[in-house]
Formats: sequence, C-alpha cells, structure tokens
Amino acid sequence: MNASLFKKFILINPVVGLVVLFTAMTIDPMRAIAKTTQIPEHTSINTAQSKSNYIQQGLAAYQAGRYTQAQRLWQQAYKQAHNPSGKAQALNYLALTSHKLGAWQEADEYLTQGWQLLQHESDPNLRALKAQNLNTKGRVELSMGKAEAALASWQQAAKIYEEIDDKVGVLGVQINQAQAWQNLGLYRRAQKLLQQIAQQLELQDDSSLKVAGWRNLGIALQTTGDLELAESMLNRSLALSQKLNLPEESSTTLFNLGNVLALENPNRAIDFYQHTAATTSQPRLRTEALLNQLGLLVSQQQWQAAANLLPEIEASFTDISTTPNRKLVYLQVNLAKSLIRLNSQQANIKHSLDSKQLLTKAIEQAQQLKDPQAESYALGMLGHFYESDRQVSLGRKYTQKAVRLAQLINNADLTYQWQWQLGRLLDTQGNRQGAIASYTEAVNAVESLRSDLIITNTDMQFSFRESIEPVYRQLVSLLLTADGRPVSQDNLIQARNTIELLQIAELNNFFREACIDATPTAIDDIDSEAAVVYPIILRDRLEIIVSLPNKSLRHYSQAIPQRELEPVVEKLRQTLQIRSRRSFFQPAQELYSWLIKPAIEDLNKNEIKTIVFVPDGSLRNIPLAALHDGKQYLVEQYNVAVTPGLQLLAPAPLEEIELRTLAAGITQQRRGFSSLEFVNQELLDIQAQTDSFVLRDDEFTQSNLREQIKTAKYPVVHIATHGQFSSQLDNTFLLAWDDNIKIGELEELLTSTDPRKQQAIELLILSACETARGDERAALGLAGMAVKAGARTTLATLWTVYDESTALAMDSFYQNITQTKNRPNKANALRRAQLDLLDSTHFSHPYYWAPFVTIGNWL
Repeated sequence: MNASLFKKFILINPVVGLVVLFTAMTIDPMRAIAKTTQIPEHTSINTAQSKSNYIQQGLAAYQAGRYTQAQRLWQQAYKQAHNPSGKAQALNYLALTSHKLGAWQEADEYLTQGWQLLQHESDPNLRALKAQNLNTKGRVELSMGKAEAALASWQQAAKIYEEIDDKVGVLGVQINQAQAWQNLGLYRRAQKLLQQIAQQLELQDDSSLKVAGWRNLGIALQTTGDLELAESMLNRSLALSQKLNLPEESSTTLFNLGNVLALENPNRAIDFYQHTAATTSQPRLRTEALLNQLGLLVSQQQWQAAANLLPEIEASFTDISTTPNRKLVYLQVNLAKSLIRLNSQQANIKHSLDSKQLLTKAIEQAQQLKDPQAESYALGMLGHFYESDRQVSLGRKYTQKAVRLAQLINNADLTYQWQWQLGRLLDTQGNRQGAIASYTEAVNAVESLRSDLIITNTDMQFSFRESIEPVYRQLVSLLLTADGRPVSQDNLIQARNTIELLQIAELNNFFREACIDATPTAIDDIDSEAAVVYPIILRDRLEIIVSLPNKSLRHYSQAIPQRELEPVVEKLRQTLQIRSRRSFFQPAQELYSWLIKPAIEDLNKNEIKTIVFVPDGSLRNIPLAALHDGKQYLVEQYNVAVTPGLQLLAPAPLEEIELRTLAAGITQQRRGFSSLEFVNQELLDIQAQTDSFVLRDDEFTQSNLREQIKTAKYPVVHIATHGQFSSQLDNTFLLAWDDNIKIGELEELLTSTDPRKQQAIELLILSACETARGDERAALGLAGMAVKAGARTTLATLWTVYDESTALAMDSFYQNITQTKNRPNKANALRRAQLDLLDSTHFSHPYYWAPFVTIGNWL
C-alpha cells in the first residue's frame, strides 16, 4: 500500500481543479516535529561526523526536493565515514532518498546494513541513531503495505526516544504510529493515540516545539477525517506562534489551515492562502499558497479572479531556485493543470504562461533528477494537455509513458489516474477492449489504495463523486455497451462486480474509513426464490442486471438518460411524502415500467418470490415497494428487500430461537424534536409479544443501552425514536434521552466488550427515522447505519411516518416473526405488515406503509 506518498488523487485529477498539496499520512522525518532521522542536538554523537560537509549538503538537497543529488552526496558521505556510526548515519539518509524515489527494497537494504553496523557498537550515545534507523524503517515498511511491521518499528523507536528523553522524537513517531493503526483498521485506537499526543503537548512549555507539535497533530487529524479537531489544533499552533512572535511558523500554519478547509469552505481557504502569500518570506511557500489559491478559484469557476492571479504567480516562480528539484517539478505541473482548465473554459483570457512549455520543462527536470514519480506526474499531465486539446494520439503516447513509470515504481495513486486517462483516450479512438483493460486496471489500483483514498475532508463526497466514482461507472458503461449484440456473460459479471465494488467504495467514503470488507456471494447460495436486481444509472441510459438463482445473468438496457430518470424518482418521493391522492401513480408506474417490466417474464418463469434491490444513486431514496404496474403495487406481488450488495451480506436466515428484544424509545418532546405519542404503545406491544427489556424516555441513555447489551444477549434491538440519515456522516444519528447517537457510537454501543461473547444482532429496528430531505444521497446514511450497526438485518423507515400506523406495522411485524410454526423470513414478515396497512381503512396510502425497508439479510 502506498500510504506514505502524497495523496495526489485530488491534486492530479483532470476533472477536479484543486492543486492542494495534501500532507503525507506519515510525518516526514525532515519535517519540524519529526526530525528524528537527524541527530538531536542534545545527544553526543561525534560532532565532526554529524556536521560532515557531504551530510549537510545532502540535507540541503533533500529539503529542496533534489533527492538524486542528495543520494549522491550521502553516498560520498558513506565512503568518507571512518567509523560504523558515520556509515550508519549515511545509510539512514540513503534509505530516506530511496524511499522518496519509490525504491523501497533498496531503502530496506540500506536500513538493514545500517542496523547491522549499529548492533556492533556498544556506545550508549548511539541509541538516537538506532531510533532514527527504526523511524525510517517504519516509513518504508508502511509504504510496502507492512503496517504491523511499521508499528513495531515505531514502537521500538519511541521506547529509545523515551529512554534518552527526546520529546521531539517521541511525538514524531507517535504521530506515525497513529497512521499504522489506521492502516490496520483500528481507527479508534489511532484516535486515542492522537488524543494522548494532544494531552502531552498541553504539558509542554510554550516553544517552537509546541507550535510545530500542534501543527503536525492537526495535519495528522486531517488525515483521519476529523476536520473540526484538526482546525482547532492548527488554530492553537497559529495562536502560539503569534504569541511567541514566530512569523514563519505562523505562515506555515496558515497554509495548512487552507489545506484543511480547501474542500469544505473554499472561500475561507482562499483567505488563508492569501494571508500565507502575503506574510511568508519563503518563496516556495508563497508560490504554493498562490497555486492552491488558483486551483480553488478554477474549481469554483471564478475565471477572471483566477486570471488576475496569474501575473503574481508568474513573478513568484522567478524567486524560486531554478535548480531542479521535485517540489519545483510539482509546482510547474500544478500550474499547468490549472491553466489547462482555465484555457478550456475562457479562451479570451490573455496571459504569457504556456502549459505545454511548463510540462515539457518539468519532464526534463524530473529526468535530470532521475525521479520516476515526478516524471510520471509530469508526463501524465502532458497527456492530459493533449487530451484537452483533442490531440488524442499524442495524449495516448504520453499517458502510456506515465503509466509505465507509475507501474515501475508501484505507485497505485498515479497508476489509477493515468490508467483512467488512458481508458478515456482509447475509448475516444474507438478501441473499446483496450479502454476496458485500462479502466479495469484503474479500478484495481483504486481498490488497492482503499484506505489512502479516505482522505482529510468531511466534504470528500465532492471529490469522490468527481475523482473516484466516474472510474467505476465509466467502466460499467463500456462493459455494457452492446453494439447491437448481446453483452457477454463475462462482461455482465464484471459489470455487476464493479457496481458492487462501487457500493463498498461509497460506504467507505461515507465513513471516511476503509472499514468495510466484502466477500463475493452468489444468490444461489442464499435464496433459491429470490432475484437480485441491479439498476445502474448511467449518464446516457439506464442499465438493469438481474441475478437469478442457478441462471446466467440477465441484462436489459433502456435509453433513459440520468437527467430524465432523476426527476421522476424525485417526483415519486415528493408525491408520496405529501400524501397526494393520485399524483404518485404516474411516477410509480413509469419507474415500474423501467425497472421491473423488462424482467417480469424472467421473474415469473423462475417463480421468484422476493426481489432484492441493490439500488443505485437516487433510487436509494425511494420506497421501491410502492412501484405500480397499473393494477397492483410491487409489494402486492413480491417480498421487497434492499441490500448495499451481496458482497456485504451475512447469508444466514433468522434462526429458530426465542427472539429476546431490547427495546428503547422516546415518547416525549426532546431537544427540538416533537413527541411520539404512539411509541409507548409500540413498546407495550413489543413487551406483549416477545421476551423483552424496555428503556423508555429518561431510561434510554447511551450508558444504559451499553450496559444492557453488555450484560445480556438480545437477538433483536428495537429503537423507536427520532433519527436522521444523511449523506454526511456527522448528520446521521439517533436521538437518545441524553444525547444524539452517531453511527460510530452506535457500533460501539451494540458491540460487546468481549468479542468472544459477542452474538450477532439478528435484527435492528429503527422506527421513526427519516432520510434528510433535499439530500440526494441521504440513503447512504441509512445503508451506513445498517452496515455499521453490525446487525444481519436492519428495518428502518425512509421518512417519519404517523406514529400510530408505525405502531400497528411493528405489532404486525412482530406477530409474524414470532410465529412458532412456518415462521416467514424477514422480508415476507414486513410485506405482510405492509399489506395489513394497505388493506386498512385509514392507512392504505403508501405514505404510511411504503417507507418501511429491510436492509441487508432478508431471510
């Protein structure tokens, strides 16, 4: 996994105009708080050795991004060293440059050689050098996907730094350890470690160390997605640097504050970048701030403001050292990227900057540096320049070169970008098979990055939808392009699997964690009477894939563009929610004709009883049970269930066990939410039908819920309270008496402290919740709640229904699932409850019964 490289998927994506230089996940040993590969001043390493001319020149070259030059200088330092410690120091630095250049195996060999030299040295003053070796070793191991080994190296390094009382070293490697915990999927542990670091910084005296500490902690929190806390830490760093009159520290922190806010609040980010450019005396930092400001202006289509900034940017480049280095290459490429988009939108803007010339120069410099990563970046952007200029053959030529270099150094983030670009170019040339191959490689690269793409921003859904989602959708579109012939089974299988991977990627993006693992599952292994329907919304058409038990996949394509489909979907939701008498029939019937009618013959022929939808996009926000064929609702014909994908399913039926229920609910008005009069009746009905324990009103606190889960086994957990599902993680919650329960907290509450005693929750029922109105991806929160809760099945509502009808529906549902003989599956139990309402006098309108959905396992 390429975790320690810069997260460039925003930075280099041709679609998104941002050029924000996001910080690496691990703290670079050359950065302020983690200069742990350098000899701390308070250790007694041979002074003449540590101040070797070659060592110092190499450090200067490394800091400037001239890694190949630094490598040559440190090779000379190694040759001239007269003792093992001097050679070990040079080898450690050589490992750093190899790591930066993507030569991880070579870096590992340097470190092993250096460690062997240090092992034979008995001088206790060399312990700092051993810690440096271990810190660099951890960075290399994390880059190679060995998170556990990296963690062990950093823990060993931290122990040494503690022994020699090097607070700088300890804080640096602890921040790096947090990234290892994240890569291992232990996000809470990473968060706790970062909180501990914050507490340690509180105890430090006010100093430049504390300034840098707060800043680096803010950067680390940014990578975990906790932007609010990241901003708080950076503001602390800024306030302290201003108090201590450290203007350059202030400028650096202002720049990082801009990075934190770049996607969430671009106008504030621009203010920070402007302030940085106005206050810093560092030419390179000033240029970076100006370029990031330009990228944001371009992304917001503020063309004239962007053009007005160009003369200042052009002048700033003259202040930067013209000696080639990686940073200079990247700055030129980022400028070229913004210019490409600016020129494509506003041909009348006059300026003297030339994208092609900038990129050609950057390529030459990268080649001179022998830096394949920088060269791949520049070559790929030159390919994008030609793609934008409709010079497809040249675009393909340079993109292929960029791909080869990215693959050579095993750089997945660059590989995904350039394979995607190559796929577009091949498709433009009519080479569909070649395009499919490139898109497939791009998706594979994205999948390999997984946790690296969960990046730094609560508004990352913007970047996800622009930078990641199109790769999956465009591949599916190519796979399902028929050209007048039936689509092959191989293509159908790959398209279905790709859309399932997209569902998982969307949920991971929603959680800002790579926390969801998937296992391929066939419908044949789950339910011989169910069909899985994959409606796929593409820009120009609607595709349907149907998976039937023990049958080949079925495929139906309709020329219904996204812009025509989505208004019909929204009309159905709106007309149902306002309880219109008849107007919902038209969209309900139209969607039935698109989604179900093409497959009805296959469904009947195979005696299907349950339709399981893996809904796409806006289709997640509507009750599919309410689709209508002109005579009947879909729920009158089939059991209807929803799942984020078969790969996320725990394929086990509702066990023949006594269904003990933990029920919790709020009946009274609370924190701005209205009272739920019939929740009390709902809870009484549960008590009457199952062995249950009830937490009502002020008894329903997080601590009480946790205690009950911990002390008893409940196959069913029923929560009757207000809640909201949103496409924003922080806006998805359930209302408890004492506080809102957010998704992560719900997972923690429903999980035993002893995993060996943990019993899977068979059924989680969330009544009185709703998906946020006006949020077209709100059902991500519903699916996310279902997945994160760890229950086999979640029963929830798409909107808050009249609570009397909800109580009746829940009573009917419990009557069905508690039958001792011929117990129906959960989807059928819900259908019967919905039909009871449909046949009633007062609640026959789909407003009352349609929003109930089962998510996950329908058995």
